Amino acid sequence: MNKDILSKITVPQGVLAPSSLTPDEKKILYAEMQLMGSSENFAYKRFFKEGFQSWEIEGVIALKVSFLNWLRTEEKVFLEVRCVGERGDVSVYRHFYRVPPKAGEGESFDERQFDINRPGDFWRFLGDIEYRQRFGNFMYAHGMRAYHTVMKRFAADDWREWERIGIRQFAEMLTDKYCK
Repeated sequence: MNKDILSKITVPQGVLAPSSLTPDEKKILYAEMQLMGSSENFAYKRFFKEGFQSWEIEGVIALKVSFLNWLRTEEKVFLEVRCVGERGDVSVYRHFYRVPPKAGEGESFDERQFDINRPGDFWRFLGDIEYRQRFGNFMYAHGMRAYHTVMKRFAADDWREWERIGIRQFAEMLTDKYCK
């Protein structure tokens, strides 16, 4: 296994030639993907036949952050990250945002918070600021073609680990662990 071979899977629909990995390397690949929530059959199909969509390569976390950055810079949505406490040695951060008042409800904004990693929070936030359809378009551009799929998957926020971190990060982890 080497970086050049694994880099082929970090482009949309990029696949590996079956002969590019030894049988032992394939076993390692399948075992690592199983630890990330994938079956051997699925891994084989995606690595050697079909490749991955852009959203699978980048990972859900990176795409959420990318969309939040776009909201902040391009759409001028008030969004900031604040430390809200400590959990052991780890600082706990939350995203804070303001929901504009509805017509006839005055002029004050309602400030709310969400945790990008807590299931359902990101989707609720998008609903509060009325950006779910825009996010659906964003995900469409990254290969998640059906809005219903976007809605269902992000509302539940229940991802396999490889989907959460992305194939790019998975490939980097493999090269760090197995490539000398």
